[in-house]
Amino acid sequence: MTSLKTPTKSLAVASGAALLTLTACSGGAAAYEFAEPLTEPTQRIEFRVPEELVELNEEYAETRVLESVTVSSTESEEPGRCSVEFRFEYVDGGPERLLTFLEETSEGSAPEEDRMASRLTGSGPDSIEFGENYGSAVVSRGCATSPTDDETTVEVNFPMLEDGSLDNFAQAEVSVMQGGELFIHEPEIDDWQLDSNGNWIQ
Repeated sequence: MTSLKTPTKSLAVASGAALLTLTACSGGAAAYEFAEPLTEPTQRIEFRVPEELVELNEEYAETRVLESVTVSSTESEEPGRCSVEFRFEYVDGGPERLLTFLEETSEGSAPEEDRMASRLTGSGPDSIEFGENYGSAVVSRGCATSPTDDETTVEVNFPMLEDGSLDNFAQAEVSVMQGGELFIHEPEIDDWQLDSNGNWIQ
């Protein structure tokens, strides 16, 4: 039976959202490792689980699916709506192991793209378009009304496969406003948190 645990410990984020203001002249992706909020202008966000934490958690290191997820705002084809683009960097064999797991569980009755959409972005099949080999995806969403609006988010998930279950070791939600500004909501690491000296502890 498939289970998806809800992380029990969260990282505190000022005002519940880390604000990322997009500007036309900014380049590159801002790195986000579930620690300090991002405040500098950026065009996109590259999410990663900190390498230090991967080394500390041997179980996650052996069962993880993704190296990184990069989220960018992109022009929507639907008037009045917003879109975000995902770029997935997998560990060796990551997508194959994830697909095999989904096929062997109760989720196997749903179409393949539906299962991958739900697990990787928290989106339904009608709002997502995948690239080749699930290396990318474009998701249509309603636009956020303010930086704190978390009603129309997409999910950034870092799954791990262990003991017949699919769990999110790290996750966050991202919203986007009409002008392309991105906001991070509720970043979480399962069972880990930072102490005041910047050390990861359980």
